[in-house]
Amino acid sequence: MKILHTADIHLSNDHPRRLEALGKILQHGRDENIDLLLVAGDLFDDDHQAELLRGTVRGLFSNLPFQVLVIPGNHDQRAFSEESFYGTEFRALTARPYSLVDINGWRIVAVPYGEGSFVSLREDLRQAADPDKKNILMLHCSWSLPHYTNEDYGGEDLRYLPVTEATLTGLGYDYILAGHFHASYRQRILPCGGVFVYPGSPVSITTREQGRRAVNLIDANGCRPLLLDSWYYQTLEYVLKVTNTEAILDQLARELTPHPDEYCNLTVRLRGYTREKETLLQARLDQLLRGRANTHLEPLFRGAGQIFADPLYQRISQRMGQGEENSELMESMLLDAFSQVLAEEK
Repeated sequence: MKILHTADIHLSNDHPRRLEALGKILQHGRDENIDLLLVAGDLFDDDHQAELLRGTVRGLFSNLPFQVLVIPGNHDQRAFSEESFYGTEFRALTARPYSLVDINGWRIVAVPYGEGSFVSLREDLRQAADPDKKNILMLHCSWSLPHYTNEDYGGEDLRYLPVTEATLTGLGYDYILAGHFHASYRQRILPCGGVFVYPGSPVSITTREQGRRAVNLIDANGCRPLLLDSWYYQTLEYVLKVTNTEAILDQLARELTPHPDEYCNLTVRLRGYTREKETLLQARLDQLLRGRANTHLEPLFRGAGQIFADPLYQRISQRMGQGEENSELMESMLLDAFSQVLAEEK
């Protein structure tokens, strides 16, 4: 049994790259010879977009060599009526409190989006798991951890169906496959041995979704991220520290390679100070980034030549170099101070 798991595609007629990402997911399904594609909520950006795109996705979800099982998310909770037809291999699991699907020795227990308490569902979900099968629980939920912010959930202010490690542990599921978390692929092993996975959005919805996108692949070896060639945002940030300009440019050249211009909106941000003339460094950066239509340079660096020539700077810098433990930090602060003074004099 092979399964792909994704969520939060947010299909919209106004954002064709999201539809392209769905096409790439389906192609991965064919290439990997999967049995199931599970979409853990927010396939569509809203119910209206589901109506507009139904004909388009109907073609994508028909005549596939695998089944597609989808639960509603908070964005498309009313998109899947009994009269709606999204394709021959497509099935929306909308029954409350959950739907059951048994296939090839696996049981999928699917909970549609809701604003209630997960605690009230625990006993029912525990009883729904089959100890003689591999069990999957599908959720569209918020993981209640302090280091996950609203930005990680696509900027949502509300937390939907909040869950914790304690409430998920011991339910009898091998995999808890979730949606609602946009940021990136996250996997967590629960104390009971079950695996909780957020796949992240398979395409960057906003600039908050940084880095290469992925789907979750489950097979006999467990589960792991499968990278996609879909649209994403990436920011590369570098700090120039007077003497490291060449090293930073070499690092930038290396780190450009994994981010193809075809599907990466890249921001390159350089700040700090360089001994090189600002115009010369800018020209070298322009040359390095030439031909990349989707790369944006933020040249926040400053040339430090005028500062180095200042007698007062030279005296202070010389004193700082005499056994000072935090000389690098103080050097940076000194450069900032002199830069501000010189700017005010102009």
